[in-house]
Amino acid sequence: MKGTTSLLMKELPGEEGHIFYSFQEKERYIENAITYITSGVEQGSCVLLIENDRYFSLLRTKLESLLTKEQLKRIHHVNNYDFYYSRGDFHLTSIISYFSKIIGSYRENNLSIRTWAHVEWGDTEEISCEIKKFEEEANKAVSSMKLLSVCAYDADRLTESLQRSLTCSHNFVMTDEGIIRK
Repeated sequence: MKGTTSLLMKELPGEEGHIFYSFQEKERYIENAITYITSGVEQGSCVLLIENDRYFSLLRTKLESLLTKEQLKRIHHVNNYDFYYSRGDFHLTSIISYFSKIIGSYRENNLSIRTWAHVEWGDTEEISCEIKKFEEEANKAVSSMKLLSVCAYDADRLTESLQRSLTCSHNFVMTDEGIIRK
């Protein structure tokens, strides 16, 4: 993990940016998430982790061995199923509204915030269009709130067209190997 950690740390943007992460390997995904989360916490940020329960359990176990109990309190988990399907489907306005409420409560307390969102969805034909719209709006929200935010997608679930669109709608692109600045 040390090689991945140092590579990612050197490439992370400063205090703000919207990062599209297309991952292929579960192990690298976990390593990169751990690096991102621990570096944020060590720099004094709160981390909003939008993740499914299975991956969160793996991440939590590793984080417990790397961070103090006080540092662990700065990691806030939201089940990504609840986040992305809070209205029964992948709805742009409800997701942005929910995200803004969570982030707003941290902002009121003048806390530095990072987000890591594992974006998962059900299989529907219309989802590509919804994801494109969502990411364009999410980019606006991330920029206006001056956040450092990662949106992680399983590369095997993305069509070439959707991956190209997501690459264009983010400030930075990340793969299992590192960050590409646009």
